[in-house]
Amino acid sequence: MELETHREVFPWVLRVLAQKGLLRGKTIGLDATTLAAKAALRSIVRRDTGPRYEKYLTDLAKASGLATPRRQDWAPRDRKRPTKGSNAERYPPHDPEAKIAKMKDGRTQLAPKAEQAVDLDPGARVAVTRQEANQGDTTTVYATVAETADNLTQVRADPETTAHVAEKMLQEVVTDKGYPRKETVNAWAERDIRR
Repeated sequence: MELETHREVFPWVLRVLAQKGLLRGKTIGLDATTLAAKAALRSIVRRDTGPRYEKYLTDLAKASGLATPRRQDWAPRDRKRPTKGSNAERYPPHDPEAKIAKMKDGRTQLAPKAEQAVDLDPGARVAVTRQEANQGDTTTVYATVAETADNLTQVRADPETTAHVAEKMLQEVVTDKGYPRKETVNAWAERDIRR
């Protein structure tokens, strides 16, 4: 679905849910997950010159004295380099939104990140944002909370749904341990959102 279509359909679905009593909008749960990218780390290229990552590593191996380097020759050397991949220097041409990200288990891979907000009373998803996977949850949460507030405001403004939703929406946000940060909690407190 095109982004413009999604922006029209998503609030409409939320209004239908509110009319059926399946959306309250009071307590929102937030969480993010990394998604599978449409590209592998082997496909990334330099932003400035464009050579593939494998060619770059082969050139490094040749420069260090290996006449005809093979993958098994340069792969161990690559693991020991301090800065293997930089989002500023490299990108995957087939999925430009994917970023080089360190996963929870320590592996590095290309991934986009989806962050979602769910109304915890009925379990309805009220916002979904696509974020850069190399950004932490405490950074990306602001965009998702803003999207949630916009969506709930649209629902609240509709005369057919006003009676079915909470009088004051987005009163409380529930997150996992990756989100709490003093600045985040203070920003929510300024908007009268409890954490």
